[in-house]
Amino acid sequence: MVAKLFRLRVLLPVILLALLLSFSLQIAVAQELGEEGEFALQEEYRMEINEVGDAHITDTITYDPLWFDEYGYLFEENENLLSRRYRADSNVGEVENFEADIDSGDATITISFDTPGLAYNLADGWTIFGYGNYEVLDEGDDEVILQAAWTITNEFSLFEPMSLAEEVVIVLPPGARNAVFDETTGAIEYDLAYAEQEAGFLEDNKTLLIIIFALVMAVSLILLLYAFTRPTKAPAVIGAAGAPAPVQAPPPATAPTTAPTQTAEPAGAPTQADGPRFCKKCGHPRGTPDERFCRKCGAALE
Repeated sequence: MVAKLFRLRVLLPVILLALLLSFSLQIAVAQELGEEGEFALQEEYRMEINEVGDAHITDTITYDPLWFDEYGYLFEENENLLSRRYRADSNVGEVENFEADIDSGDATITISFDTPGLAYNLADGWTIFGYGNYEVLDEGDDEVILQAAWTITNEFSLFEPMSLAEEVVIVLPPGARNAVFDETTGAIEYDLAYAEQEAGFLEDNKTLLIIIFALVMAVSLILLLYAFTRPTKAPAVIGAAGAPAPVQAPPPATAPTTAPTQTAEPAGAPTQADGPRFCKKCGHPRGTPDERFCRKCGAALE
């Protein structure tokens, strides 16, 4: 009996210590994996804007290592899970040159792509829209840094609720200035020095010049139609006094005033009294007055 009590006294602290260690380990694992299955993500979203508003975007997402070891392979087998988020993002628009780099060792996914026309050149400067739920960390002529934190349930978390801490770094083009983040509209606005220098008479009077050009084109079209459709008239001859001279009809043909010169007939040739000297039908000369028919055409001679 004494031996049993001694054993119980020795084993009971060991059992309690083992239970305490097991409970502590479970708490540590629960804290590491997240409460109620929720994991944490870190994201750095970097946008590099050029002078015409196009953007090159590099998005780096860092996962919980335990979760990524178990589920990260799904991204390698289905890369469209990664691109689907951006193609449905109203802030991005068109996605070009999409690339995804999955690093299982660091539990990170690095995505890069180009999107044209991300920044809009409006009347009061350049503007980037779509960041209404963000807070500004830094504002400068070269870049603007924003931050936000929320819980996501999308392709990046495989539709599992995860807390996300995101930092957005907007690198502005060279020459940018007066960059500011408008929290009421969620827009980043900035100016470009070269755009202000290029604005001149044409830019300031763009509307008026368009109206003038349209009127000139309309008048030119009317004149062209008139030139093709107007009736044609003979040009009038201007007289010495400046009045149009009357058009004179061509003079009628008149007979020659001088009689044709008659040449002397050779001796022995038949005269007009002897009869016609030529055939009246073909004009062939008559040989002798006694001939009754033409020697060429056979017509009767008078």
